[in-house]
Amino acid sequence: MRKSIYSVLFIMCVTAASFGQLKEGDNLLGGTLGFWAKNQSPTFGLNYENQVTQAGIVSIGLGALLRFSNYPDDRLERFSNLFLGGQANFNFNQISPGKFVPFLGVVLGFYSSSPNGNSLKQNGLWAWGQGGMRYFFSPSVAGVARFGFGTFNFNALELGVDFKF
Repeated sequence: MRKSIYSVLFIMCVTAASFGQLKEGDNLLGGTLGFWAKNQSPTFGLNYENQVTQAGIVSIGLGALLRFSNYPDDRLERFSNLFLGGQANFNFNQISPGKFVPFLGVVLGFYSSSPNGNSLKQNGLWAWGQGGMRYFFSPSVAGVARFGFGTFNFNALELGVDFKF
């Protein structure tokens, strides 16, 4: 009887410690709604990340992201921005057992900005630092809050949902 109780307690502890934590081979896919300090319009985003390896308390994730926004400038002319990049994140998933997974990362990519109805475009390279936190509501669904800052005066707070598969 005593061994059974210890076995059940051990299994419960292992299960609780692994709940919501990212592991090597896990994939995350999700969308975000961003609030950019430069304009009043939201930024719509799509994120993908694969956990490539586990290194101590950190899982290293590599992936891609896409951002789109459409906003008026000071002359009330509308601009469209498209950001496409690759990301590398350090997910601190074993700091404490539970549902919170903070992360830090970098994004390198390409942006295209153009006035609507006009062929004049600005294109260039984009670099972004990001940090945030995931909260796993279940083993496969996490809410995410991310703050990013970078070139092209793109500083945003993003809120979204990630699905782990």
